[in-house]
Amino acid sequence: MAKRTRATSIAPGVPRDVSLSISTGSVRLSDDSDGSTTVWVNGVPSSTMRADAAVLDFEYMRHFAAAIGAWGPPPRMLALHVGAGVCTMARHLAAAYPDSRHIAVDVDAALPELAREWWDLPRSPQLRIRQQEGLKAVATRHPESLDLLLRDAFAGDTTPVTLADDTWWGHAARAMRPDGLVVANVGTVPGGTTQRQDALAARQAFRTVVAVGEPAVIKGRRRGNVVLVASHEVDVDALRRYAASAPLPTGVSPDWTG
Repeated sequence: MAKRTRATSIAPGVPRDVSLSISTGSVRLSDDSDGSTTVWVNGVPSSTMRADAAVLDFEYMRHFAAAIGAWGPPPRMLALHVGAGVCTMARHLAAAYPDSRHIAVDVDAALPELAREWWDLPRSPQLRIRQQEGLKAVATRHPESLDLLLRDAFAGDTTPVTLADDTWWGHAARAMRPDGLVVANVGTVPGGTTQRQDALAARQAFRTVVAVGEPAVIKGRRRGNVVLVASHEVDVDALRRYAASAPLPTGVSPDWTG
């Protein structure tokens, strides 16, 4: 067995495998032998932290990054992250697109503040972090004020219903600039209703919606995560090229309905 190594540059002095109280429950950190630190929120792996901002450990985050790369962000894009967590994705995109600006919101008031202490997140104005409920964060945006919207918010291992319905997706469409992009992490279970509602609401709001994920999950054979890529135009061929070279089996479905 490989020896576990301490990710010394990540949250130094914070005890590992010990639950810490946050506003919505608890968080704990565990170090992995590959140098990453996994963040567990209420017993569910939420994200990882690494010294190298270019490396994304979670498969769905790599799907996010691929979809954004295929879209081709404007040089000074403004992105809203709903479900900030410890801001792994915001940190990655800020490094990949240095002129970008990011607003990260989370329903938990304590976790983003801990994230500021635990690792080297970009400072304002490149990354602004605040406590806010995910529906309100989108509903209060001015029309056509965002280039990119990322949704990665969960209650346990499922997407909150209030972030997966016609209301949320309608506000998302209103807040996006004409060439904007939405990427949403969808928690799925075989036969589940929330993911179907999510996918159908996205299709009512945007001209093109493409699902990216493990083929068995897309086909409803097992529980997992599907990334919805929504815009008025999505480069499906670019996503298929990404899927063909992805390290894990990855499918692309332009007609997924949950």
